[in-house]
Amino acid sequence: MEGIVIKARGGTYEVQVGKQCYTCALRHHLIEDEKRRLAETKEMPYVDLVAVGDRVCISTAASTADTGYIEECLPRETQFGRIRMDGWRQVIVANLDMLLIIFAARHPTLKLRMLDRFLVTAEASDVEPVICINKLDLAKFENVQRELKLYEELNYKVVYTSTVTGVGIEELREVMKNRISAIVGSSGVGKSSLLNALQPGLQLRIGEVDERIHKGRHTTTEVMLLPLEFGGFVADTPGIRTLGLLEIDDEQGLDIHFPEMRSYIPECKFAACTHQHEPACAVKRAVETGDINPLRYESYLRISGFREGRYERNSNKKRTDRNARRRRR
Repeated sequence: MEGIVIKARGGTYEVQVGKQCYTCALRHHLIEDEKRRLAETKEMPYVDLVAVGDRVCISTAASTADTGYIEECLPRETQFGRIRMDGWRQVIVANLDMLLIIFAARHPTLKLRMLDRFLVTAEASDVEPVICINKLDLAKFENVQRELKLYEELNYKVVYTSTVTGVGIEELREVMKNRISAIVGSSGVGKSSLLNALQPGLQLRIGEVDERIHKGRHTTTEVMLLPLEFGGFVADTPGIRTLGLLEIDDEQGLDIHFPEMRSYIPECKFAACTHQHEPACAVKRAVETGDINPLRYESYLRISGFREGRYERNSNKKRTDRNARRRRR
């Protein structure tokens, strides 16, 4: 039978087939096949072979009616993930239609550079990003909208919400209707309370925000797909304070995932232009003339690691240097 993985924990997977849910384990041959593939390709392994959102083929166990085995994982259309601090690749949710990026208008502070990292990851994963600014009741709408004007001009969808006043909740339902979405963002921005407002009865734990440091405490401990009464699924994910760029490699390039840069890239003198030190760079010229926002260009530099000699793609060299520093301490 073919189904969708709605929950994964410790090598056990909840697979929904129609209205029936099965608790499944991976067949051993899938694990062995992946070991052989990694031995041949020398790739960095994934944390889990199967992720929430994967479409799988299962067989049922003869002993019980609600248990089974995953026999095959079908090819993924999209995947959203990160590179962990230990260098392992982690697919957080597979086969997404939309990435809903949640930030708070206040408490915790809106971090535009982190927003840029999420947007780049969504672009690279071929997933539509939607920006949601929550806790609008804590700030003046005009001030928040002014801060997000740049992203609206780049044709990113921005929805402003408040679970206290109810503003924007119905608009958000329409955006998510009949789609598979993932909610991501820093801890404390109100992801769980926003899900409860979208569909009362989910009873997700709502975390407090530490008023002293303005950082949220982690309350969501595992990824799961939640069926929505108005159609579709949503994945609530653990609070993410750092994000590695899983889908971006040196050959693909980072610049292509900044929409405002795309039309200028072919005009650069050098085909492999990094837009940092090369002469006759069309991107740098566009920054100087104001056609590309300097803040977004700064985000590009920071993400690519050119600023101050840093390299932020979690390379083996970076991990080795970091571990050496820790040992010296």
